[in-house]
Amino acid sequence: MARRRQPVARTPRRAAAAAAPSAPITVTVDAVGPGGTGRASADVDGTPRTLSIPYVLAGETVEVRALRSRGERLDTELVRILAPAPQRQPPACRHFGACGGCAVQHWPDDAYAAWKAEAPVSALRHRGITAQQVLPLVRTGPATRRRADIALRRTADGVRAGFARRASHDIVDLAECPVLMPALVALVPPLRTLLAAVLPRAAAAEAVVNWTDTGADVLLVPEDRLPLDLDRRMALAAFAEATDAARVAWGGRRSAEVVAARRAPRLRLGAVDIEPPPGAFLQASLASEAALQEAVRDWLGPAMRVVDLYGGVGTLSLGLVPQRRVTVVEGDRAAVAAVEAGLRKAALSGVAAAQMRDLARDPLPAEELNAFDAAVFDPPRAGAAAQAAELARSGVPTVIAVSCDPVSFARDAQMLVGGGYRLERLMPVDQFLWSPHVELAALFRR
Repeated sequence: MARRRQPVARTPRRAAAAAAPSAPITVTVDAVGPGGTGRASADVDGTPRTLSIPYVLAGETVEVRALRSRGERLDTELVRILAPAPQRQPPACRHFGACGGCAVQHWPDDAYAAWKAEAPVSALRHRGITAQQVLPLVRTGPATRRRADIALRRTADGVRAGFARRASHDIVDLAECPVLMPALVALVPPLRTLLAAVLPRAAAAEAVVNWTDTGADVLLVPEDRLPLDLDRRMALAAFAEATDAARVAWGGRRSAEVVAARRAPRLRLGAVDIEPPPGAFLQASLASEAALQEAVRDWLGPAMRVVDLYGGVGTLSLGLVPQRRVTVVEGDRAAVAAVEAGLRKAALSGVAAAQMRDLARDPLPAEELNAFDAAVFDPPRAGAAAQAAELARSGVPTVIAVSCDPVSFARDAQMLVGGGYRLERLMPVDQFLWSPHVELAALFRR
């Protein structure tokens, strides 16, 4: 759980083959796929091709320009809309169409919600699986996102701060963001001022900003190693004071040094207070986090011994303590240390524990899983193939899956069903507003 990042379009490390320069192409969009991009067919230089087109709706006639070839698919950029669909909506943000963070602000809300709700159902259908009950989509409203990875680059004109353009490392300089909490948007101008003071010319960095129960927790990650000298320390401390940030740290995610700690960043999880490590993964919004926590609590039924796999800082399970005995298993050392410290402070080490384990390489085996009444797992986007295989071999009565990727979840679900579980409930969660990404929770029972 500590590894998931905000979904923002970036350039792949392995460059795709560049398309030959060509004149704009006029096509009519056939459909919109799961990734939020339109599909159309056209002859390009005498060859039938499938075109991938961003920011469009089915039925629209558009003019596009080829960008790059990916096998039989041709990625394009939208030049202009010649015949818009009648249901097209004005976007909520001035940066829509440039910023890679949002892909579907132009959709009508009812169609958008239905599309999001269908995504996990469709992924399961491709695996031959049907949930006994599909719950209504849990919606996340604007201005509620409490986590952002803000890209920063110092240029001759100052510091650009914002999110990457679609399929690019170029930064859209953020003037507004209707997705983020206003408190996070308000940090962008001070970040520009700070980075102008601490970054050399043409250098880049990333600000990982989490909003905790006690305020902003900011980790600055320079692209290149830079010494944390006195001038930089003073600038970081001044930034913390000016913005009332709870904590400001500097360096890599695994080697961050806290420079200013005006108060401890805190997450209240039931009876346990957690001080997350700098740059820790948090659920994207408090409302979606609460919905996931409620589903886990309700679906556990009478289970008393619970293992939380890929548990991060215990977001989904520590609120169950002390009524239930919980073991959090996580591969990030700093997250495990934070859980252990929170349990000690709450005097709850006797009923809950944390264990460090790389579950992708060393999954908890079925023989150890059998000691628990229920298992919760919330893996990164790639899913939990190795751990799902062990769960399928186990006799754990109840398994609750939380996932941010319906495709990898459907693969893991197929293993569980093949091992004798039935998928009783599926709850889609629109945690990543106006993006093609969908969160979900699912209940399996033997």
